[in-house]
Amino acid sequence: MMMADVRRDRIVAAGPRVMSVRSALEWAFGPENARMDFDHSGAHEFDRVGVSPEWRMMQQAKLGCRIDGGGAGPAPQIHPDAAMIAAAVEALELNPMFGREMAVLVATHARAGTAPDWRGSCVRRVVPMAWDFDRAGNPIALEAKGDIWWYRHPKCRNRLELTSKVCPIMYVGGGSDMAARRRRYLDWYGALLEVSMQLRVPGYLDTIHVTSALPALSPWQNSC
Repeated sequence: MMMADVRRDRIVAAGPRVMSVRSALEWAFGPENARMDFDHSGAHEFDRVGVSPEWRMMQQAKLGCRIDGGGAGPAPQIHPDAAMIAAAVEALELNPMFGREMAVLVATHARAGTAPDWRGSCVRRVVPMAWDFDRAGNPIALEAKGDIWWYRHPKCRNRLELTSKVCPIMYVGGGSDMAARRRRYLDWYGALLEVSMQLRVPGYLDTIHVTSALPALSPWQNSC
């Protein structure tokens, strides 16, 4: 018997682990390294993206022979409960309220152990759209070429050309930015609630008991 099987048998004998939905997600996508493929029907399980049979035959014709072996190695074994948790997150794609983008967002924050940033400044500010570095390595605002101006020299009256340099800017902060950040956080909260309902179905998980605990619904209400 392998060490992983022994460890799982000990966990089952000791009883299910109690976790919140966020802790369960962070465990599945963190230490267990669960993955999502969004292949709900299994039709593309053995496809290799970007490689067609015609391309493979052309490469074999160039070599004059056929190479055996190669390809992707076997996928690493993960805990069965971690695979079921990843499947519950994948199912968000089929929900018209969330979609694939929210499923990826939930998995990304679970893997990083973070939550969507709901903080923002109520003061609207002007910042450069991009940054560059000078020769000393210091960050400076990225300059772009602007309009071309023609003028006459005040003494010789020759016509001269000048290409102006501008700094593209954008507005950040303000009420609209704060509202968008909080809306994003609430969407993530709703996705966790949906996943939590699936994970709490009796018999869905073997060694984990997911509680009804959820992150704060409106953490900005208690912020300074």
